Amino acid sequence: MTAPPPELAAIPLFRGLSEAQMRVVSGVLRRGRAKAGEAIVSEGDIGRSLFVLVHGSVETTKLMGVIGADGSAPRQKVLVRMSAPQSFGEIGLLEESPRSATVRAATDCELLEMRREDFEKLVSSDVHLAYVLVRNIASSLIQRLRRTDRDMVKLTVALSIALGNR
Repeated sequence: MTAPPPELAAIPLFRGLSEAQMRVVSGVLRRGRAKAGEAIVSEGDIGRSLFVLVHGSVETTKLMGVIGADGSAPRQKVLVRMSAPQSFGEIGLLEESPRSATVRAATDCELLEMRREDFEKLVSSDVHLAYVLVRNIASSLIQRLRRTDRDMVKLTVALSIALGNR
């Protein structure tokens, strides 16, 4: 077996894995590229994989509003910008549900993709590997939930002030 790509060690998702486990994980990752402006995942599409951003940066956007009576498309609101090393799409490993946002390459990007069927094989073959990956996914989702919670408080306060309800 060859050594895992060195960039994997910098990804929080893989923190706590042994070198042998990293080699196993790297064996199922599929390398890909996205050109600047290209959608990597699209809001509403069914998620079936996780992506590791190895090089480059991405923007996560969300549709705001509905299609107007004049046929105008809803606006895309940039929620967050991420630079490598990062991972996104974790929920796609755990359940088959619509993507909650669009992730678009802001620059040319190099990515690694882990598909759900490969994730399922990994976690069924090594209980410790499964525990570490799921713990790290949970930690990532918790951090995002806390950030969203702080943003909601800020928005609620701003709306309250704007409406004169102090």
